[in-house]
Amino acid sequence: MKQAQFEAAYGALWSEIDTLLAKRAEGREALPEQYRRLCQCLALASQRGYSPQLVSYLHGLVARCHHALYGVAAERPTVLLQWLRADLPRRVRAEWKLLLLVLLCLLGPAIAIGTLVWHDAHNAFMFASPEELTRMHQMYSPSSVKTGRGGSEGDLQMFGHYIWNNVSIGFRTFASGIFGGVPALLSVLFNGMKMGVVAAWLSLDPATRTNFWSFVVTHSSFELTGLVLSGVAGVRLGMALVKPGRLSRRRALQEASVQMYPVVAGAALLTVLAAFFEAFWSASSLAPAVKYSVGAVCWAMVFLFFGFAGREKGVHATR
Repeated sequence: MKQAQFEAAYGALWSEIDTLLAKRAEGREALPEQYRRLCQCLALASQRGYSPQLVSYLHGLVARCHHALYGVAAERPTVLLQWLRADLPRRVRAEWKLLLLVLLCLLGPAIAIGTLVWHDAHNAFMFASPEELTRMHQMYSPSSVKTGRGGSEGDLQMFGHYIWNNVSIGFRTFASGIFGGVPALLSVLFNGMKMGVVAAWLSLDPATRTNFWSFVVTHSSFELTGLVLSGVAGVRLGMALVKPGRLSRRRALQEASVQMYPVVAGAALLTVLAAFFEAFWSASSLAPAVKYSVGAVCWAMVFLFFGFAGREKGVHATR
């Protein structure tokens, strides 16, 4: 049975359950029978590989029924793991068009500006102040006590600093998307510009080139991925308000929020993971070859996860 036929066959049931839940006490007696049929619908939708949006909607309806009947939430501690293991990569793959758009906004300016600075170092002053460029050069110079750091702070203190910095950037990118999605793209674009000028500036000097790339190669796999996911989620929210379709803007925003929740949660966890590596690994005195090797493994894991995770049979999406 195709999804459209499935929705036509059971849509009336779902609407009836939604109405009963809205009335609460009036329809409580009828819920047990409806609840069993709804669970069957959820199992069929998951087994047949229907769209993540439909499965998420049905799972949410099941959770509401469970709460109405038993007074406890149907969620379990494993739900977060399920979100990350299946819903997150599936949702990202479903939003591949937005993903490409956000990647273009990040990598396009980074490559273009990086190329300008690489060919003429003076172009760097068009995008950053001399003081900022000098500070960056000092942070990654061989004489730096802790590569990539501007002071003598300890690893734990820097871990807290990186968490605040990374999460705040991701949150601003995501939250700004509510204004039509454009501010989220601008935030990603700005970070791409900054990334391009700093990378090219430090790569021009052999004294800072190795220190810089060996410092960023590992944690950037998680940090940049978290930023991109925040951008995708932010743009999706903005589009829900700009183009709600047949839904009201409030309803469209609610549905987009539910769909993007695994993406936002994944972005937050990735930025925290990036902060951990940046604080305790990136600034270590290990040989650059070791850092490059670990960085290559981390990047491969990111690509493999978002490319293949959640495809196995028997892994059902959750709300």
